[in-house]
Amino acid sequence: MASPNFIENLELQISEIELLDSMFPGDGEFCLDDPSVLSDVQTFVDKSAESTGVADQGISGNSASGKGGTGAIRQLSFSIKISINGHHNGIPNIDLDLQCCLPLDYPNVLPELNVQSNVLSRQQYRILNDDLMEHIESLDRGELCITEAVQWLQENASCYLKTAEVPSQGNVKEQSKKKQQPSSFTRLWIHSHHIYSRSKREDIFAWSKERGLTGFSLPGKPGIICVEGSQGDVDEIWHKLRRLNWKKLTSKHREDFALDADDTELFSTNFSRLRHFSDFQEINFAVRGSRDYHMDLGQFFQYLEKHNCADAFKILLGVDGRVSQKDTS
Repeated sequence: MASPNFIENLELQISEIELLDSMFPGDGEFCLDDPSVLSDVQTFVDKSAESTGVADQGISGNSASGKGGTGAIRQLSFSIKISINGHHNGIPNIDLDLQCCLPLDYPNVLPELNVQSNVLSRQQYRILNDDLMEHIESLDRGELCITEAVQWLQENASCYLKTAEVPSQGNVKEQSKKKQQPSSFTRLWIHSHHIYSRSKREDIFAWSKERGLTGFSLPGKPGIICVEGSQGDVDEIWHKLRRLNWKKLTSKHREDFALDADDTELFSTNFSRLRHFSDFQEINFAVRGSRDYHMDLGQFFQYLEKHNCADAFKILLGVDGRVSQKDTS
């Protein structure tokens, strides 16, 4: 059966969500990514309470499975729209979108937080998120901290908005040209112990798409991510991924190609030729093992071969790749 500490963590998460829901009652202010997850967690907690005192008895039904009866419990994730009053700093009022994902061991571990706003420059976006996490990391473990994050943003976000770099009309075209013509092409291969979280998977896909990166994300165990594109965009997504909570996340291999941006036509041609992938997508193969979601690595190797990067298989996984027998029969 699940440990008392685990159940207590879930109860605290439920209580914090109820508090946030009451703090942000307006339409669209507080939104659960999947309301059924909260219902499942509440059911799990209720059944655990009913089974208290029954030695060596697991939770029955579909609310949990696997080690300790917690295998099917999914992480709670939600977003909060926070209105920032900027008049005292000489800026308009704006809304920030605080995206939250609660690991099952939260509040004993840090939550995954990400603040988004279309009025922040990329640099200010990074600084704001870094400073927010630095503040959260300074709090005592075991304390609920989403409401603290909201309060910190309400008190401090306007300072970041005031100093955000907003391009003037005179240099918009120049900055746009620089953005379209990066100085180098980069391909990054990332290995994770696992990728299960729905919110992580959605973030990986959305962040890659919005920056025009190509590549793929392979969820399961292990989890693999490949992103390719301009060096600045690749570095940005790697920075954002590292801010999330992972059991283990490693940059296994990086490929950098310097490009001459003076010749626009040649630059564009070379940039396109360096790509192994035509777009970014989440790939899935046959699952081996119903509990740990192991992907069919033979099919993964075949996928890499198809995109002319089979040598990455050994770099990522430490073994030579082989095509699945069922694919050759």
